[in-house]
Amino acid sequence: VPRHGGGVWAPSLRHHAGRFWLYYPDPDFGIYLVTAIDPRAAWSQPVLVKGGKGLIDPCPLWDEDGLVYLVHGWTKSRSGKNNLLTLNLLSADGSHVTDGDGVVIVDENSAGGGVHTLEGPKLYKRGATYWIFAPVGGVATGSQAVYRSEHIRGPYERRIVLAQGATAVNGPHQGACRPETAPSRKL
Repeated sequence: VPRHGGGVWAPSLRHHAGRFWLYYPDPDFGIYLVTAIDPRAAWSQPVLVKGGKGLIDPCPLWDEDGLVYLVHGWTKSRSGKNNLLTLNLLSADGSHVTDGDGVVIVDENSAGGGVHTLEGPKLYKRGATYWIFAPVGGVATGSQAVYRSEHIRGPYERRIVLAQGATAVNGPHQGACRPETAPSRKL
């Protein structure tokens, strides 16, 4: 039975400490985690990491100080809010949030930049700088934004790094890079 807009939305697959970690959202229930040592073998049972309606597009980060973070976006159709990125601190095993609702680290609604449909954040750290890659503006005509900060909780500065321009090709959307190819300090 088709479930338009239901079920799993954009997940993040990461490899950390010899294990594959798949964080995925179901915008009607929250963000879940499954793990596996071998991605071709059995995966763990899903664990609800953060419950709530409208939570989408999660991405984890294991910081060198041992803390684990999760950034996610919001869908207006379920939560009544959008164009926000929220950061949560996770338990050491990455299985649940430890700071309640978390903190909004990017708010494009109040940024005055005319950005709409902020989603799909991918969180990285290179050196002492935190980076968030996120599509803005929707699939048909959107752009790829990159946010950077010296502190995980911000403030973040934004720059559009890829745009559709005058082409007939859809705007860039939901891209990611490997951490070792994440940007240098130059933006």
